[in-house]
Amino acid sequence: MNLHLASTYLKGRGIDPDTATAARLGVVTSPELGHEHCLGRLVIPYVDMLGVYALKFRCLEHDDCKTVGCSKYMSPTGQETSIYGVLDCDSTEGTIHITEGELDRLILKQVFGEPVAGVPGVQNWKAHYPFHFSGFERVLIWPDGDKAGADLANKIQHQVRNAEVVSVPKGMDVTELFLSVGAEVMRQMVGEDDGEEND
Repeated sequence: MNLHLASTYLKGRGIDPDTATAARLGVVTSPELGHEHCLGRLVIPYVDMLGVYALKFRCLEHDDCKTVGCSKYMSPTGQETSIYGVLDCDSTEGTIHITEGELDRLILKQVFGEPVAGVPGVQNWKAHYPFHFSGFERVLIWPDGDKAGADLANKIQHQVRNAEVVSVPKGMDVTELFLSVGAEVMRQMVGEDDGEEND
């Protein structure tokens, strides 16, 4: 049941099975002692050259976690925030996309097939993050269409060379934009409108 719920949830967000598999997404079915509260949650692993170094657990049961007093995301105690998709930052040329959050990153990865980094928001932006993007010819920022997103985009644009802000409609995030207009329109938004499929 949990696996079916996860599959339905990801499909509803536009994340295809190949993307989910590549990202090593899973579901907590047998939590370790003391982690029973993560049962049934979507597992999002953070991976670097040595393997999995961090985990996030996303609630699958509630559309609006705030209304029921549920934490949308959980992390192991003491785990620090970091860039999601850090291996994509190893490239030193071409284009990299930056967005907020893990699942929005997966959508951009599907759409463009290019390096994409998910950052943990303006409050958790760290001083060394700009160095991850310094070698790219083009840095495209996809902020959420709200004040927090605008603040994050502004911070990145002032600290990262060649950074450009993509205008995401007010009240939307990358996933909602994708579900609304589709991949082709998103590619056209940044000048990649050759009609080739990257997903």
